[in-house]
Amino acid sequence: MVSVVKDLKMKDKESLVDFESRGESGSVKIARLVREKTLNSLLLETIDELYTKIKGWDQDDSVKCIILDSSSSRAFCAGADVVRLQREILQSRDNNRDYADSFFAHEYRLDYLIRVIKKPIICWGSGIVMGGGLGLLSGCSHRLGTVSTKLAMPEITIGLFPDAGGTKFLTDLPDQLGWFLGLTGCHLTHADGLAFGLLDIIVNEGRKEEIFDSVCNIEWASDRFENLEKVSSVLKEFEARVEDSGELFDHRFEIAGLIKECLSAEDFLQEFEKRLPILSSDDWMSGAKDNYFGGSPITARIFQEQMFRGKDKKLADLFRMELTIAYHCSRESDFVEGVRALLVDKDRNPSWRFSSSSEVPKEYIKKFFESPWGDVHPLQDLERIHS
Repeated sequence: MVSVVKDLKMKDKESLVDFESRGESGSVKIARLVREKTLNSLLLETIDELYTKIKGWDQDDSVKCIILDSSSSRAFCAGADVVRLQREILQSRDNNRDYADSFFAHEYRLDYLIRVIKKPIICWGSGIVMGGGLGLLSGCSHRLGTVSTKLAMPEITIGLFPDAGGTKFLTDLPDQLGWFLGLTGCHLTHADGLAFGLLDIIVNEGRKEEIFDSVCNIEWASDRFENLEKVSSVLKEFEARVEDSGELFDHRFEIAGLIKECLSAEDFLQEFEKRLPILSSDDWMSGAKDNYFGGSPITARIFQEQMFRGKDKKLADLFRMELTIAYHCSRESDFVEGVRALLVDKDRNPSWRFSSSSEVPKEYIKKFFESPWGDVHPLQDLERIHS
C-alpha cells in the first residue's frame, strides 16, 4: 500500500512547486512543478524551494529516491522565466543586478547538486524541456521522455548562452553535435533525445502514475548504488518502442561533417556561416538556420569560447565559468533586447549590438570569462558543500 503525504503551502503565495511523500515511511519524494501558465518557467523562488528540499532529501537516509515531475502535460520546464529576469534588470540601478545574480548562482548550485547526488533522481521529461529545464533533466540519474518531449537550448534567440550545465552535456554529445544544438537552438524530439543520450528511456505518457507507483513499491536497499539499479529495472518494464528517428539523427552525418570542417578552420564561426546555408533545406534545418542567422552574434561568439574552454574542465569549474558568463550577460544589451523582441513586444526583430559574428571583437568576448569577484567566486564552495 503506497502512502501519500502532501506538504501544505501558503495560500497567499503563487504556487510554484508541490512536494509529496510516497512509499513506505516516505521513502520516495516528489517535487512537482505547477506553474503551468508559464510552462513551469523558473523563478528564483522556484529554484530556492527545490534546492532546500532536495538538499534535505539528500541528507535524509530514509529518502531512497527523488522524482522531479510536472503537473502539466505541455511542459516539464521551459527554462528560466526570462521575462521576469529582463524586468528585474531594467528596473535595477547602475550595475546592480541582484535578482539576476542570485537567480543564476542559485540555479547553477541546484544543477550541480542534482548531478552529484548518489540517490536515484527520476525526471519526468514530458512536453517542453528547454534551457534551464534541460539543465535540470540532464543532471538526473533516470531521464524519462515521452512522444511529446521537445528538447532545445534556444538561448541564441534571446542573447543569452547555453547554460545550466549546457557546457557539459553539449560537449558530451557524440560527433561534436552539441556545437550545432548550441548555435542553432534546434528542437529535438524524444527519438533524438534517446539516440544521443539526453534521455535514458521513452515511456507511455498515460502510464505515469503506474510508473510512479511501481517505483514507490520498490524494496529499497541500504546501498545507494543498488537502489539505482533497482530503479533502472523497474523503469525498463515500462519502456516504449520508439517508432521513428529524430530530425537530428537523420541529419547527423552532414552536421558532423560541417562541425569537423569548422573546427579545423582558422575561424570556426566564419566557416560555420559559410557552410551552414548549403546544408539540406527541409523545414527542420531551415528553422535551425533561421535561428542562427537571426540570433545574437555575441551569443555565438560566447558559445564558441565556452565550448573551447570547457573541454577539459571539471564539473564545478564549468558551473563557475557559466556563472561568470551569466554575470556579464545580465549587464549587456543583447539579453534585454532579445527577450524584448521574442517574448515581450514579440516583433521578432531584435537590434543586436553587433550585426555579425565577424564584427564582435575578441577582446570584447574575453571579458565574459573574467571573474568580477576575484578569488571569492560565489560558487567556490561547490565541492565542499556537495562532497
